[in-house]
Amino acid sequence: HPSLPHYEGPSKPFSQAKGQISLPARGEVVTRFGEADDLGAASKGVRIETRPGAQVIAPYEGQIVYAGNFRSYGRLLIIEHGEGYLTVIAGLGRIDGAVGQTVVAGEPVGLMGEGSGKPILYVELRRNGQPVNPSPWLAALKDKVSG
Repeated sequence: HPSLPHYEGPSKPFSQAKGQISLPARGEVVTRFGEADDLGAASKGVRIETRPGAQVIAPYEGQIVYAGNFRSYGRLLIIEHGEGYLTVIAGLGRIDGAVGQTVVAGEPVGLMGEGSGKPILYVELRRNGQPVNPSPWLAALKDKVSG
């Protein structure tokens, strides 16, 4: 991303924050990593059922490297955390962050939609371009081992 302002990475490396990362929105996790999604494929992330208009926050310190509409994902936000880690957040009703902006953990970056039914936020953690299981990283999920 040559056009982006240089980002040194978070003050505490992402790799040291395992089990301390916040879910980007409050709600019920309805699909976990590796579980079958709507199409029967193994989910590459987690899906969270939120209330309409719910606040969406940055799960960890980083730099926004993508903000906008993307294919079938709807409004999509990608936050880079350094060390090859990034979070993909999709399904937002509104994005309140801009590309190049640095965010801190817990900083509001958008809102869920206000439509009928409960909106679903999709969250994917990637390292070096490959989806990884976010459950050990997420404080809300690390104690709830499935199986």
